[in-house]
Amino acid sequence: MKLKNKKIYLFFSILFIFLIICFSYRFEIMYYSSTALGYDKYKAEKYSFLFTHKPFKITGTKLRAYFNPNWQSKEILNIALKTKKNFINYSSQDLKIEDNNYYLNIINKSKANINYQNKKLEYVNSWENKKPLKVWSINMSNKKFLDKAVLEKESKPVQVSPKICGNKLIYARQDGNIGAVDYQTGKRFWHKKYGNTPASSIRGFFCEYEKKLDTYIILLPTGSGVYCIDSLDGSLISSRCGGEKLGVFESRVSPELINNIVYVATVNPSGLEAYNFLTGKFLWRKDFEVGNFVYVGGGSNPWNNFIIDKKNQLIFINTGSPADRFALRNPDNYKYSGSLLALDLKTGRIVWQFQEHEKDTWNHDFVGQPILSPKKVKGKDIVITLSKSGSVYFIDRSSGLPVLPVEDRTVDLGEFKYNIKRSIYPESLLSTEYYNYLGKNCKNCDLSSTIFGLAPPIIKIKRIFHGYMGGPQWGGASIDVLNNLLILAGNHNFMVQQFHDFVPQPLTDIPQNMKIKKCTSCHSHDGSVNYKGRMIIPSLFLTTKIYDFSALNYYLRNNNFHKGLSFKDHELNEAYNALNKYDNKLLKESKYKFYIQRSNINLKKIINQNSKDLSLGKITAISLNTGKIVWQIPAGTQKLNNGEIIIGSQNFGGITNGENNEGISFFTGSFDKKIYAFNNKDGKYLWSDVLPAVGSALPLVYNTSSERWIFVVAGGRRSPKHRSNDLVAFKQKLN
Repeated sequence: MKLKNKKIYLFFSILFIFLIICFSYRFEIMYYSSTALGYDKYKAEKYSFLFTHKPFKITGTKLRAYFNPNWQSKEILNIALKTKKNFINYSSQDLKIEDNNYYLNIINKSKANINYQNKKLEYVNSWENKKPLKVWSINMSNKKFLDKAVLEKESKPVQVSPKICGNKLIYARQDGNIGAVDYQTGKRFWHKKYGNTPASSIRGFFCEYEKKLDTYIILLPTGSGVYCIDSLDGSLISSRCGGEKLGVFESRVSPELINNIVYVATVNPSGLEAYNFLTGKFLWRKDFEVGNFVYVGGGSNPWNNFIIDKKNQLIFINTGSPADRFALRNPDNYKYSGSLLALDLKTGRIVWQFQEHEKDTWNHDFVGQPILSPKKVKGKDIVITLSKSGSVYFIDRSSGLPVLPVEDRTVDLGEFKYNIKRSIYPESLLSTEYYNYLGKNCKNCDLSSTIFGLAPPIIKIKRIFHGYMGGPQWGGASIDVLNNLLILAGNHNFMVQQFHDFVPQPLTDIPQNMKIKKCTSCHSHDGSVNYKGRMIIPSLFLTTKIYDFSALNYYLRNNNFHKGLSFKDHELNEAYNALNKYDNKLLKESKYKFYIQRSNINLKKIINQNSKDLSLGKITAISLNTGKIVWQIPAGTQKLNNGEIIIGSQNFGGITNGENNEGISFFTGSFDKKIYAFNNKDGKYLWSDVLPAVGSALPLVYNTSSERWIFVVAGGRRSPKHRSNDLVAFKQKLN
């Protein structure tokens, strides 16, 4: 009996302590959210929500960060060092050394016989007498214009497509501005702003007729939750969503409303939430961040609109890369990154996961809204998803397994062992000309100690790889039911160049004996990374932790950069011991930081004029029957700094089907500031017109019985100097 009482006493004691921590934590949130400028309601609400729903994870993360603030850097350092050591001894049939460059290409494909012509844009004149005409243009900020200074402050241009909502055209911006206009004239009905915290970007909002309210309701994602808005006048709907909004986290994609339940995808922290639409009551949440980095920017965020399969009661949602996407981390950090997830509609439970990389260090997000194919493939209902790796995957909706062939390979670097997938049908949409140019055909590029292809970041080695802004982009793909085609745009010759290292923090001078002085004639004396033109000279910090004495001796005698360096064994030994003391001291005191230098290798900046026919971007049509590529065409045009034109531009807009089941698509996002229409059957262009800036969202196509309306958001390319804030309308007669 006494033992039982002791257990009860212990239980309630622990419970009491836990409750004290809870209330103390909530008080701390309230206290620190109250400043001299006033009480920050949204900040307090956000962190209170975090604590209420995830107390153990939040408390654990806070305590670990408090007692060991450098634990993340130590984790990255330890894994990177082990990976580097294993790579020195790595042997594989996929690893080749040519001109002192390492080539690690683990996915090999034979190119299909595609009749791709990129010398010019091919037009047909079937629209000669019915070209769409520009009708009106408005500014989406409710001002006459946004000046250059305002546009430069925005991290990204407007990326959300407008929607026809009843008899109004609704537009939205990432800063909470939303408005309604007459779609025929552009006359503004109303304009509102919601939320104190802007989202980095939004790529969708929800609008649907609500019978009981007899109005169209809008669900608008913002940086501080989802607002429920009446499309009639832009006011909040007080009788729904708890009277104002749902949730407190940033959301960048369209919510979905089914059976009086609103589904909301959030970022930072990443996850999916469900709310009762009538009352605003929180129902459940599924986190996509796990492991030690939870709730402090772990990534795996849903950047793109998700889709609901009502028949199978599933939610399909794509996730991006981890927050530390270019560093080697604990495996938990990658658990849900770079994946297509299928969640149970009622509970949020993950039913299955299809992940491209077991550990993604390439920033190969899954992009676009997953597509529920109207056509079965091999007798299976499929969902289609895209990756920045250039792959397109046809996935069985019920099992999560690929229906069409996928190549799956493993790279084993000891501490960093991972699987990587690529689609075989369709084959990768990324071109290989870049590798050829930067490798064998680039004799004077100073690229020794460089990895080309698919390899994890390894300290003190530069790598060049597809990813980041290569392959299909967030605009996703479109389905043409008439011709049974999947149609998408992508960047084909866009790669990323990176150098990874660790440097002292603060920078600390290396002991200057005679031998080390010879080293610092090129290497920096304070442990920083040095640059000479395109050549990267790494930090001397950690030299003795990567190489033992004999390995370093061998490396210096055989590496091209050090062949002219004369030394004797006892001199090198003296230098090695001095560097070892230097390394040990900095490691013991945790005085170092992760270093990354990244640049986008844009073909137009480095190719010679004889190579400018290498397209930067293409539009591709893929058969829904076989998964094979049917045709490819250049994605508009792009001008070089010298005035020369590249046929086939980088693109960050998207493609929209022309509706009416007539096999027409509209494309925007090429750097020539144009919108295009083309025939889906053969890829021939039908029409183009100039926009105020590069299209930055999927075009909206709205057909009546006699007219087609095309609405384009011209937000501008990634450079702020080319930004705009315009919504442009075109009209085309159909009969």
